[in-house]
Amino acid sequence: MKPFVTYEKRMYHMLGSLAYISRKKRDLLELPYDSAVIEDLSSIDIKLSDEPNALFLETVEVLSKLDGYIKDKLLSFPMLLLRTEALSSSQIEHYHSSNRNVALAQLNKKHTKEAMIIKSNLEALIKSVSCKKSIDLDFIIEILRNLLDNEESNHPLEIRKVVNWIGTSTQFPHEADYVPPHPDYLETYLGQFIKFINRKDLHPLIVAAFAHAYFEVIHPFTDGNGRVGRILIQVILSKSLFLENAYLPFSVGLVKNTDQYIQSLNAFKDGNYEDILSLLLKSALDIVPKVYKALDEMLTLKLSWQSKLHARKDALVWKMLDDLISQPVIDVEYIKNKHQANDQSVRNNIELLIKSGIISQMGNNKRDVTYECKEVLAIIDNFNI
Repeated sequence: MKPFVTYEKRMYHMLGSLAYISRKKRDLLELPYDSAVIEDLSSIDIKLSDEPNALFLETVEVLSKLDGYIKDKLLSFPMLLLRTEALSSSQIEHYHSSNRNVALAQLNKKHTKEAMIIKSNLEALIKSVSCKKSIDLDFIIEILRNLLDNEESNHPLEIRKVVNWIGTSTQFPHEADYVPPHPDYLETYLGQFIKFINRKDLHPLIVAAFAHAYFEVIHPFTDGNGRVGRILIQVILSKSLFLENAYLPFSVGLVKNTDQYIQSLNAFKDGNYEDILSLLLKSALDIVPKVYKALDEMLTLKLSWQSKLHARKDALVWKMLDDLISQPVIDVEYIKNKHQANDQSVRNNIELLIKSGIISQMGNNKRDVTYECKEVLAIIDNFNI
């Protein structure tokens, strides 16, 4: 097996003072470090051995059935799946918050820093899968900017121009677990990467899995590489039209197997692309039953809401039921902006939802009131159990 990643020796030129660095650490600067060099994988011939191929064929069949099952059943359900993906993808990077707090952050209400980070992940996901542009370098940089624009970060939102590394060492690359390619190579490597992800001779599931690992070894940004790479999985599957009605939250499975996830990315460097593919396929198969369950629960819930409500057929409240599935925490301004409705009409319809027991007020604030649908939040939370 020929490795995809080899290494070259480079000298590290540190910026800033060495005054507070131990002599032992300073001595490292006199030595070269190992910097990654990546093969051109844009035209690689991908062949699966028997077990991964059987897993691939099973997953294609299962996901195709799921996509067909979801069609026309609940148009707001895909947004619920993206919400789950954003939360789990962020957890892999050790950002934790509740679905409730993320929904509050979307309304710019009381929120934590981590809820805002996950909100940005969700918004970047939604914008990326909704964008009609083809996947090129500008598109990938746009994902990064949507992802990190609201974070308190000093990192430039562009292809990195500095050496970075992965591992416990925070001062020098010499003791890092992995030092991605030098900035000198990034333009070339990203061109090869984009050529690969736009291939039409491979199934989108294979392209998505391979491209995710490929992107991680290039590591073109100073921050956000993991989350951008997982967004690209969703973008590739969506743009290929393999999944037209659903977004599968692969990260729900990955966050529960982070050690195996890291091992599969390391195996990719050695030329083994089957591990990351198998892990993503297994994650998909594991989450599919939860997707069916959540969809059926949402359909049952919406029917129960409809039986409780008594309003004109053209009343705003019927549209608001779908809003609650995609955005389970709302306020008056959110509904006004979403439907271009007047203030009093929105308040009247919210009152109908409260009287029917569908939503409830959060807290005792009499101004700037927020409402939640606890039943929808519970369904989303069950994805992570």
